[in-house]
Amino acid sequence: MFIDFHAHFDSCDPAEVKKFVRAAEANDCVTVISGGDMGDDHFAPSDVVMKFCREYSDRLIPAAKLDFTDREFDLSQLRKLKDQGFKAVKIIYPYYEYDHDLYMPIYEELQKLELPALFHTGVYRPQALDERIRRPMLLNMDPYRLDRIARSFQKLRIVEAHLGTSAFRLQGAQMVKIHANVYADLGGSGSWKALTPQMLAELFCSPLYVRDATGQYFGKLIFGSDCYITIPDVQTRALRYYHHIMEMNDLPQETRDAVMGGTVARWLNLQG
Repeated sequence: MFIDFHAHFDSCDPAEVKKFVRAAEANDCVTVISGGDMGDDHFAPSDVVMKFCREYSDRLIPAAKLDFTDREFDLSQLRKLKDQGFKAVKIIYPYYEYDHDLYMPIYEELQKLELPALFHTGVYRPQALDERIRRPMLLNMDPYRLDRIARSFQKLRIVEAHLGTSAFRLQGAQMVKIHANVYADLGGSGSWKALTPQMLAELFCSPLYVRDATGQYFGKLIFGSDCYITIPDVQTRALRYYHHIMEMNDLPQETRDAVMGGTVARWLNLQG
């Protein structure tokens, strides 16, 4: 069974959710999925996400989307999310840069609660929401903004969504190679299918003079499709892409198993 760590709950329609779950079953996939609590009409609020995840607990695992504003975050909310059953958090379009002082206590609490964090890194297309929240985007979500976080909280599991996309791909790979607790997925625009097996191999080569031929950094990949409830086929196509990129790089089965769900299963205590 595979584990997709990057998916979006963009519909509250029970029929759409059921259709997605059936597609995940066909893919032999369990999906870690988040909604949104910023009044976005196209994302389900966290309580609805939890409701459907409980209904389809064999296929859907709830992740909570955190909104990073210009105000101090109520850390007790993180404990409540954990107690409610959320297994991970999604972080995107922060008001300040990811490593701003205001947000550091949040990461410390996430580490204590053992909640892995999926950070959007790189390109984020303009949309109507921008006119309301008026936040900087690309520079605030540069992968290098995760450096301070990874150093300060070395037991916090950090996943770079999209490996920085085409805008910050090199930076994203550097973070994966430097920090033991930083991982990356290849989902979404800028990385999904745009990144060839050879390009990924070059990004993940050893930073030392003597090139490492073991492919150790491929084991830092996490399967994440960036799929949506309303577009389940994205997961199907992402599965094919991940298998192709691992086959073309001749990765050992142990590494492939880790990428496709073994690592996340350990984080979420899903073994067995």
